[in-house]
Amino acid sequence: MSKLNSPQSDDLGMKMTGFRTLLLAGLLLTQVVHADDNTYVNTPFIGLRYRDSTLHQDNLADTGHAHTLRLQLGYLWALTPHLAAYAEGTKVWSLFGMQYNDTTGRRTPYPAEADPPSTELSSAWVGYDNGQVGVRVGRQYLNLDDRRFFSSNLWRQNPQSFDGVTTYLKVGSSTTLSYDWINQVNRTVGEDFPDVTQRRWKLDGKLVRLEQELPLGSLTAYGYFVKNETIAADSVRTEGARWTGSESLLGDQTKLTWTLEGAQQYNYANNPAHFSLPYHLFELSYGLPYLAARVGQESLGGNGHTAFNIAYGSGHSFDGWVGVFSIPPHGLVDTYGGLHGELVWHDLAWQLTYHDFQPATGGGTRYGDEIDVGVRASLTSRFSLELQYGDYRADSFTVSQRKLWLLAEYRYGKQTM
Repeated sequence: MSKLNSPQSDDLGMKMTGFRTLLLAGLLLTQVVHADDNTYVNTPFIGLRYRDSTLHQDNLADTGHAHTLRLQLGYLWALTPHLAAYAEGTKVWSLFGMQYNDTTGRRTPYPAEADPPSTELSSAWVGYDNGQVGVRVGRQYLNLDDRRFFSSNLWRQNPQSFDGVTTYLKVGSSTTLSYDWINQVNRTVGEDFPDVTQRRWKLDGKLVRLEQELPLGSLTAYGYFVKNETIAADSVRTEGARWTGSESLLGDQTKLTWTLEGAQQYNYANNPAHFSLPYHLFELSYGLPYLAARVGQESLGGNGHTAFNIAYGSGHSFDGWVGVFSIPPHGLVDTYGGLHGELVWHDLAWQLTYHDFQPATGGGTRYGDEIDVGVRASLTSRFSLELQYGDYRADSFTVSQRKLWLLAEYRYGKQTM
C-alpha cells in the first residue's frame, strides 16, 4: 500500500573543512573498492499528483474541500557511471478556491489540511556511489528505516528535504555503516509559508547507523544526535535498535514478516527540558500476498510535560491517517490490527486497519479510535489512482474527524531519492 506520504543554496552554510574530510575519505575508499555495474544514467523525472480532500470536523460547521496539485520536475546528470548530480523543483497549487485551512491562518473556519501553495528547490545534490561506498553533498531526501524518525514525508504535497552530507560504506556482504550530517531541514509547509521559522530549521545533526544482515532478518542499531538551533525544544538524542525480517511458512507464498524496535530519547544540546522517554514498536503480519493479517503496537513515551519527539519523521503512515496527533504530553500507545493484500489486477493494493489510542503514562482515559481504509491501483506503468478514508472517533482527545482523499498521480522517469 502506498504510504504517500523544502531556501536557496546560500542558506546551506556548511563547514568546508567537514566537506573536504568526508569527500577525501570517500575518494580514498573508492581506490580499493571496485563495482561492476553502472550506478547512474541520465534520467528525467516528471511527477504530477492531484489530490481531492474532503474534511469533516465535528466542532466546525463547514466541511473542508482541498483540491491541490503538485508538480515535480527533476533531472539526474550522470557525470560518470558512479558520479552524478541531481536537481528537482516542486510547485504546489490550491485549485478551485481555498475551502480548507492550509495552516497559514488564512482560512481558519475550515478543517485543516497542511498543504499550502508553495514553490521551491526541493532537491539539489552531487554524489558518488559505486554500490560499496557512497557520498552525497547538498539538499536531499532522507528516509531512514520505516521513516518514523527521518522522512521526506511524501504524503504531503510539498516534500521535506535535508541539507547536508550523507555517506555509507559496505563492509563485506552483510554489514553497512552510514553517517549523515545535516545542517538544515526544509519542512513540508514550503518556501512561501508566512512564518519563516516554520519554513526551515537550522540544525547540527549527526546520524549514525549500523545495519547487519543476520541468518534470520536484519538488525539495525542507530544513534541520532540533533541540535535544533531554531527551535531548541526539538533538540533530541535518540538511540535504539530495530530487527526486521520475513520468512516463508507452509509454502513459498505464505509469509510471516515482523518488526521489533526499541529506543530511548533524551534532551540534547540546547534543549532546556530534561527527559528520558521510551519508544517501542512491534508488528507481525502473516498470510498470502492477496490476503494477510497484521497486528502491532507503537508506543511513544511521555512524562506529563514532554512527549517523545518525531519532528523530523513521517506522520501519515502512523497513528491513523486522519492525523489528529501531535504526540500528547502523556505519550501515545497505538494498538492496531487489520487486513491487507495485493492483487495482480492493475497491481491493486488494499488495506483495512483499526487503531486504538491510549496514553502511554499517567493513567489517563482512552484518547479514541480510528478506522482507515485504502485502495491503490496502477492503471498503467505511469498512472495510478488511490482512495484513502479515515474515521477518527474521539473519547478524550480533540474531536471526531473524518477525511476522504482521492488521488490521481502520473510519473515519468525515476525520482532519485
